[in-house]
Amino acid sequence: MSYRAASTHRRRRRRDASWRMAIGALLLLCGLTALVSAAGGEEAAAQTALDSSDPADGSTLERSPDELVLNFTRPLGETNRVFVACNSNPARQISRPQLSDDERTLTVEVIRSLPKGTCTASWRVSEPDGRPAATGSFTFEVEAAPATTSPDTTSASTGDGEGDGGSSTDATGATTAGTEASGDGEVGGEGGGDEGDSAAAEVAPIGTFGSAWGLWLGRLLSIGGIAVVFGSLVLIAVAWPEGPEYIIAVRFIRAAWIVGLVGTVLYVAAATASATGGSLGSSINPVEWSDLLDAGWPGRAALARLLLVIAAGWVAFLPERAVESTTQLVGLGIPALAVATIGLTRTTGDLVALGIGMAVLHALAMAVWIGGALFVARIVLAGSGDEDLVHAVRGFSRLSMPAIAVTVVTGIVQLVRLDGGDLFTSGHGRVLLGKSLVVALAVFIAVAARQAVVTRLARAREMEAQDADRLRRAFAFDALLGLGALALTGWMLTYPTPNDTGAATTGDFAVTERVTDPESGVDIAVSLSPGRVGRNELMVEVFEPGEGLRGLEVTFIPPEGSDSPRITQAIGLNGEGLAVSSPGGGIPLADAGTWTMVINASTPDGSIAGGRNTFDVRRADGSLVDSVVGSDTDPTSATTTDDTATTTGSTATDTTGDG
Repeated sequence: MSYRAASTHRRRRRRDASWRMAIGALLLLCGLTALVSAAGGEEAAAQTALDSSDPADGSTLERSPDELVLNFTRPLGETNRVFVACNSNPARQISRPQLSDDERTLTVEVIRSLPKGTCTASWRVSEPDGRPAATGSFTFEVEAAPATTSPDTTSASTGDGEGDGGSSTDATGATTAGTEASGDGEVGGEGGGDEGDSAAAEVAPIGTFGSAWGLWLGRLLSIGGIAVVFGSLVLIAVAWPEGPEYIIAVRFIRAAWIVGLVGTVLYVAAATASATGGSLGSSINPVEWSDLLDAGWPGRAALARLLLVIAAGWVAFLPERAVESTTQLVGLGIPALAVATIGLTRTTGDLVALGIGMAVLHALAMAVWIGGALFVARIVLAGSGDEDLVHAVRGFSRLSMPAIAVTVVTGIVQLVRLDGGDLFTSGHGRVLLGKSLVVALAVFIAVAARQAVVTRLARAREMEAQDADRLRRAFAFDALLGLGALALTGWMLTYPTPNDTGAATTGDFAVTERVTDPESGVDIAVSLSPGRVGRNELMVEVFEPGEGLRGLEVTFIPPEGSDSPRITQAIGLNGEGLAVSSPGGGIPLADAGTWTMVINASTPDGSIAGGRNTFDVRRADGSLVDSVVGSDTDPTSATTTDDTATTTGSTATDTTGDG
């Protein structure tokens, strides 16, 4: 056999072995994902499920149903919630679900007829021992509009937190957004007309065009930018010391640093808005960012990331500092610490210390893999070149494999820790499954690209244009999939995790205060979640009177010494029913401490003016301030300071489990 034939045969065997290895790695990853998913599917199958419903899923009704009946396969606990939305608008005037004697059926009375259109009933039920059981939904069509006319509604422009407020009610009469405040700063609340700061509450999704999109976009730009900077510098330090001599490489790293800095500033501003309940525009002011120090470790990590990204400019503008022995430790350490702060974004759930360690390793490995792949695709393989380009590509191929392995293993650990068997029954789990598929494809491309490097560049002395073009496409596609996974990560972080004991979800309220006035016949419960600084979901339930209730409003008075404004929220209920803030929205409680809640309303039998309760708002990390309601009084009861009403309630309960 000639030398050429033997060489061709060896290359063919290496190529076949490379593809077998790539396919094997992909099958292994898919098998691990399927194993965890199967375990999740078995656990989900053992959970409570909806057996049938009236209306049935997918049914069409001539008119609005008078009630919804949900039949389940297993007995339920006492903590159950049912929410209805028609044509994407919440239908708030429905009763609390009533549990049947056999504990398998929930009945929800429709107090006000549902509108014409597509309605979705979402439910969340609990186990008999109180643990969350399952969630789900079903849809039905209503063909005819309600025959009754809607009550009078009022509308006013909603303030931005610094001026006049406004209140508005939708066609059902339930308040959807706004505050009430007179133009001179008087707030209808404590006795109706006491002087106070102007109200600034909006019961609407948190920053629909404010902090919500800012958090996602800020995360994406921040994580992507600093990951590319760190991955590029690691590659330069390990395999391409000639990199800083290429002006396009220096410009690329500088551009990535600028993107990371802009994204981090946006992320910090959006995080401040989310933590304090302010607007994104006002939170751009750096003076406001100090509030993140009280927002737990995620808030402190956001500030630390900003400072570290700013410091990373020292090496981003002179990448040779990552190569020189006297500055290499600092040159790589600063961006590495900036990337490590990503691991502190979520600090709750089971085995928190393990989770933080896994998250930090996951972030560092991801940055080396995805950031390095993008740097190789855009810079190293930009065209033909000398032998140093060959060494750079070979070096990244060797470096990327351990990084991919660490990324996958730590990702699986986090999947089990945060989601367990709820991959198919939670929003976080479903997004995570989508991300896993993207990562699996990226791993396949990365392994295939590495084998192509081994095959094509094993004995190369210089980078040929043809090889550079083929490899560039592979690495670019791999990096693109990685950026897609980062985008899904930003989306995934907006969902609470099933195993996160510190996450508040709709229907789980940390604060519940009840006001009862025998003279006027008022019996009202007000609930808040998560009972911490920032936006709190608001639920108001009227038990009595059945009808004839007028002027219901709830005022929240901040702790003594706070400069936060009073917040007055009008509630559009005129009798028995339930009003819930829009998903993701609620009341912005800016300070931790003891707040006072004042309820005003009137009935044909009389009025309740100034029915009060006090409750504790925790810091963002779940800790209590020194002075709390429960320190000197029984946390299960409180006495009003007004003779017209008696109240019972509870202070905010610790949902984190860490005290």
